[in-house]
Amino acid sequence: MRQLPNFITSLRLLASPLSVWLLTHFRFRAALALVLLAGLTDWLDGFAARRYGASGRLGAILDPLADKTMLVLLFVTLGLLGFIPPWLVALVIVRDLVIVIGAALLRFFRNIRIFRPSVLGKVSTFFQIVFVLLILLQTAFPDPVIRLLENVAMICTTAFTFLSGIGYVRIGVRLARATSEVRA
Repeated sequence: MRQLPNFITSLRLLASPLSVWLLTHFRFRAALALVLLAGLTDWLDGFAARRYGASGRLGAILDPLADKTMLVLLFVTLGLLGFIPPWLVALVIVRDLVIVIGAALLRFFRNIRIFRPSVLGKVSTFFQIVFVLLILLQTAFPDPVIRLLENVAMICTTAFTFLSGIGYVRIGVRLARATSEVRA
């Protein structure tokens, strides 16, 4: 039972390429169902980890990896299919690369091992998820109200992705300076 959360997370990780396949074969309703199921398993693996006291190092790596893999693959695929503007796909990917590279540099050069998500980062991720879900919903069940919500979500995604990216750069610079001042 202690491995149940990691097993569920692994299934979510495997769902990412399947969602790409479904989208590229224009099976939008199935892709929407799979992404919603993946979201449910995200909650389920967290519940199982708390219930069975099974949160370990592997789960701490697999869970965010599965989440980020799904989101990035959905953004790229929906971008290639023309549902997301290329500039927004680039913004999301560049922001994530800046975060990963910055965290790696802080770990390597300053031995900072903990790099927590900011409030803006969480809000950005929330809007990215909502935006992708609305696109999938619109492709599966076209409706003008969903299209309007999708446009609003795109504006929010753009704004919060940009602002959180700047915020993470500022946090990284501050952490790098703080540790260098302590060592000086």
